[in-house]
Amino acid sequence: MKALLFFTLVLPAPAASILWDPLPYLSEADSPFYQGILSGDIYLEDFEDQALNTPFVRHPDNVPYFGFTYRQLVPDITDEVVRSVDGDDGMINFQGFLGDSWITTADPWGGALTSRVSFEFLPNDNNLFPRFVGIVVTAVDDFDRDVSLAFFDENNINVSNDSEYDPKDWSPIPLLGTDTRLHRFIGFYHEEGIHRLSLSNVWQVDHLQYGYAIPEPSTSFLMGTALIPFLRRKRTA
Repeated sequence: MKALLFFTLVLPAPAASILWDPLPYLSEADSPFYQGILSGDIYLEDFEDQALNTPFVRHPDNVPYFGFTYRQLVPDITDEVVRSVDGDDGMINFQGFLGDSWITTADPWGGALTSRVSFEFLPNDNNLFPRFVGIVVTAVDDFDRDVSLAFFDENNINVSNDSEYDPKDWSPIPLLGTDTRLHRFIGFYHEEGIHRLSLSNVWQVDHLQYGYAIPEPSTSFLMGTALIPFLRRKRTA
């Protein structure tokens, strides 16, 4: 009688991912990552010191992703050109002129502005990439084209399935392009970590946020939010 040998092939479980659809954003309190920002588990870069200098992140130095804050690149810029998050000047008044924002140029010598933005994340002291990454789009390049974004893992694999959004859908009423009620937070969670974020058809962005955990919010916070309709749960290999 021949013995039969059975082998069980155990495949790794797919990594869990969550994509936040664009959310209105006037200050960091509007972020779905807010509890993590308060606890220090999520870094918030608001660019108000005219630099990208929070830990474990950098902007690519290759064309066309070489970046600056707007006021760093043009110190005497007219305020009305800058599209900062509303609350960065200490007031919620549907204007974001007095803060600062992030832009990219076609070359490191101050060439023409481009509509592509990218950030690269580095492993922290525990060799972990951030699991949560978000950004606020404060100005698009062309309202007649979709804003697209993608999140990549450490192997440079797109784990977010390329998302596209029509900026004309971001307001139920016509608003001037300078009105901060058009600003939108877009975020992503990937269980195995995120190495890079890239966006296109964006002119200015602000409030880059990234990190590793979000503590359970308080009961009052849960009652004051309605995030569930804005989540897309994904399973990615």
